[in-house]
Amino acid sequence: MIGVLTVQWGDYGLPPSRSSFAIHATIAGHYFGGASYPVGGASTIAAAILPLIERGGGAVVTSAEVADITCCEEGATGVRMSDGREFRAPIVISDAGATNTFERLLPRDIPVLGVLRRELGTLPASTAHLSLYVGLNETDETLGLTGTNLWVYPGFDHDENLQQFAANQESPLPVVYISFPSSKDPDFRHRHPGKSTIEVITLLPYDAFERWGGQRWKHRGEEYDLLKQQLAARLRHELERQEPAVAGHIDYTELSTPVSTRHFMNYGKGEIYGIASTPARYAIRELGARTPIRNLYLTGQDVASPGIVGAMYGGVISASVALGKNLMGAVSKPLPPS
Repeated sequence: MIGVLTVQWGDYGLPPSRSSFAIHATIAGHYFGGASYPVGGASTIAAAILPLIERGGGAVVTSAEVADITCCEEGATGVRMSDGREFRAPIVISDAGATNTFERLLPRDIPVLGVLRRELGTLPASTAHLSLYVGLNETDETLGLTGTNLWVYPGFDHDENLQQFAANQESPLPVVYISFPSSKDPDFRHRHPGKSTIEVITLLPYDAFERWGGQRWKHRGEEYDLLKQQLAARLRHELERQEPAVAGHIDYTELSTPVSTRHFMNYGKGEIYGIASTPARYAIRELGARTPIRNLYLTGQDVASPGIVGAMYGGVISASVALGKNLMGAVSKPLPPS
């Protein structure tokens, strides 16, 4: 019964013995009201918010790495880019995660951060993952794919499954999550007729890939590529075992690893959920939208809870604190016509 009730532990990446019950109950409970998927795919989330940002005088830029948050008299004054440019601002809001923000982006000699940094140092990072992206040459309807997520486990003891795999990666995969994005998106068939997509994910320790952490993307060597091929084959085998109809219709696969996440997201341990959702993590009162640094706010999933919805609420909380007004009601109201 415990194994069944905690089957969604992959949504926050921490097995039952180590995770906060409150975060499990929150995530499981929110699914009781149903789930949703953005029409047009995940990129439409960014596309929808971009005009609002620009209408308010803002701009969205890419390939623009922040090297430091600049400070004066224990207050944030702006950011310094990796190319040396500096931008001044009355408020700085960081979505880089708590660890990146306080350990990498801020100067070391800020006394008010001492306690928070020590507490953060006691918390583990959340899990790393592998994701196999699959493209098929048939439609979801033809293959009988309905969009229902699959959680596949080798047994009911999630902690034991994870421990066995961490000790010996020839052991059964501790969890396989299979998702069907194209079948959830009613617009996909119009954009890509005769095609469909699947994601196959498993969770694993970053240690298995740490040796390649400092190497460049797509230049990590033959041993890395061979390991990727082996792991991709295991995930593909599990997909075809669960959904036999896809066999013979897979046109394309690509595997991302924990060092892929590190490269694109700048998380030091390739973690996907920021700080691990332990009870100790939620007991740190200083870890919230308002930071000990004046004019600096934190946003994203480290403010609220892991995942897309958690990150969204983290943004609403941060905006509420920065503006001094409660905006939580705004997320339940329809947006005005654009």
